[in-house]
Amino acid sequence: MKRTALFALLLLLPLLLLPLPKTAAEAPADGPFIDLDLSKMSGTIVYAQILNLLYEPEAYLGKTIRMAGWYNYFNDEANGVVYHACIVPDATACCAQGIEFVRAGEHPWPADYPAIGSDILVTGRLEIYQDAGVSYLHLVDSDMQVLKEAESE
Repeated sequence: MKRTALFALLLLLPLLLLPLPKTAAEAPADGPFIDLDLSKMSGTIVYAQILNLLYEPEAYLGKTIRMAGWYNYFNDEANGVVYHACIVPDATACCAQGIEFVRAGEHPWPADYPAIGSDILVTGRLEIYQDAGVSYLHLVDSDMQVLKEAESE
């Protein structure tokens, strides 16, 4: 009986030593708690996850999301608005999905933004907004890091 109990304890010991999952209250001091980190997933999974975000955003609203992709923008000159996006291709790079992001703080465009096609890492909170009766998703209070500047043409 003692041998069985000791054996069971030895089997469970590694599980008892594993750290508990972190909660939002235990976010690291050097950055926010990330609810969904797409930057560490394969291209196929990221593409599928972004499609899921676009089709069922309610489950992700208010969550902090990190993603890596290519920088792009759209300058809506008629309305005086520049929209910034992190574009993620699928595994074969034939198709792409993206999420708009709005950086925290003051970042004048184009001075504080990289060239189109630069590799970026964006972390922000997913929110939804309405424009002319259409719903759009974007990451707000975002932090953008340039991983690799695109080559100039």
